[in-house]
Order: sequence, then structure tokens, then C-alpha cells
Amino acid sequence: MKHIGFTAAAVIALLISSPAWAGDHECQIVGGVLMTNIGVINDATPDGTNLGPVFGDLAGSVAATIKGQDNRGNFLVQHYWVTSSGETIVLKEAVLTPVATSDPNVIAVLWGNYSSDILGGTGKFKNATGRIDYFGIADFKELTLVLRYKGKVCH
Repeated sequence: MKHIGFTAAAVIALLISSPAWAGDHECQIVGGVLMTNIGVINDATPDGTNLGPVFGDLAGSVAATIKGQDNRGNFLVQHYWVTSSGETIVLKEAVLTPVATSDPNVIAVLWGNYSSDILGGTGKFKNATGRIDYFGIADFKELTLVLRYKGKVCH
């Protein structure tokens, strides 16, 4: 009788924990740093398109078009990400909530104020989902941006 009770408890524990365990096998924690020149590509958008390298788990290049600002002063940003192996990561338009600094040309980007939702891509990112969060600083006078990124990519 004790053996059946132990077996039943073990089976119930496995059933309860299996969705979380299976999800961990499908998702990868990622992190790194990216930097861009702000508005380096002159296009029809108000602030142009940023372009620069990405280091870390999603190494490659990133471009980001600032589509404008909403009525609260948040930046609307569309990212274009290509890994060093040539795969693309498709991202939903992001909202960056800037934090003012003592310099009116410089904004801080705090964790939780800027993130991108992954909508798929090519290669191993074809049906990927997930979210990438950013932290760093942008200088609109020097036209530079440096961000740490962290998040989860699920396949």
C-alpha cells in the first residue's frame, strides 16, 4: 500500500511539473549587448534608422527605425535583426519609454521600459516566440546608443 502511495505521488509530481519542464527545453535564455549609430540610414522616417552590431547569444546586426512618438512621448521602434549566421528575427513594433537625464539630449533606457516581442523569423527562428528586454542609454546629440539585452527565445 505504501508503495502505491509513493508511486502515485511521484506520478502526480511528474504530471504537475512536466509542462514547466517541457517549456524549459523549448526556450533559451539569451543575453548580450548591442550598439547603434542613431539615424545613420537617412530614410523617410522622422529620426532615420539606427544600425549597428550585436554581440552575445544573438550576435549579428540590428537596425531600428524610430517610427515616431506616441502622445506620452514614448518612442515607437521597429527592429530588424539578422544573426551572424544569416537568420532573421522578426520583431513586433516596440515601445520605448524614455527616462530623462540631466542632459536633454541623453535618455536612459531602464529594464522594463523597452522590450521586443519575437514573432518568428527564418532558420531556427522560423516559428520562434519570446521577448527581449533592453537597458542602456541613447545620446541624440552624439547619435549613439548602447544597450544590454536579455530575454527568452522559444522554438
